[in-house]
Amino acid sequence: MPVTPCGRPHRTAEPSLSAQTPAAEMPDCEDGDVRDVWLKDARLLELDLDRPEWLDLKLEDCDVSGVVATGYVVRRAEVLRTRVRGVTLAKGQLDDVLIEGCATSELSLRFSRLRHVVFRDCDLSGTDFYHTAFEHVTIADCDLQRAQFDAADVKCLSITNCDLSGISGTAGLKRAHLDASDLAAMATALAFEAGIVINDR
Repeated sequence: MPVTPCGRPHRTAEPSLSAQTPAAEMPDCEDGDVRDVWLKDARLLELDLDRPEWLDLKLEDCDVSGVVATGYVVRRAEVLRTRVRGVTLAKGQLDDVLIEGCATSELSLRFSRLRHVVFRDCDLSGTDFYHTAFEHVTIADCDLQRAQFDAADVKCLSITNCDLSGISGTAGLKRAHLDASDLAAMATALAFEAGIVINDR
């Protein structure tokens, strides 16, 4: 485990699941609330949800696309090897969530609070972390190219072995712990936001 700003490894609580094997379809949930669900090879498409609660959830090899959730709560969840496209999670919170081996496109977590969250081996390029609060979060071995950290609030964030090329909002990463080897990719963004003009000769 890498050293973290809080001095403790960032681990997530596993979901508490009653099923012995995964299902292939989401159960009916008219209010958008989901509890104790394990899905594999399922598709979650075109959902517009207000204040949903997703508790004790596991997704494996799924396709999640066109989902918008405002005022959401996700607690004790694992999202593994899943495609996440056009998903907006706004003004909510992720607590004890592991996201691993996932490919994302147009993912937004604006105005969200992430607490005890681990992203590992994911394509997070272009992800919108505007005004996101990071509390005991690790992002490891991920593609963060063009990710947006404008106005982020970092309390404890560890970024390890990630591609940070073209990110914006570097000031929002104040107090984050980064690998020295990752800084070179941030050089242009740091210079731009500091008002430094780089002449290409």
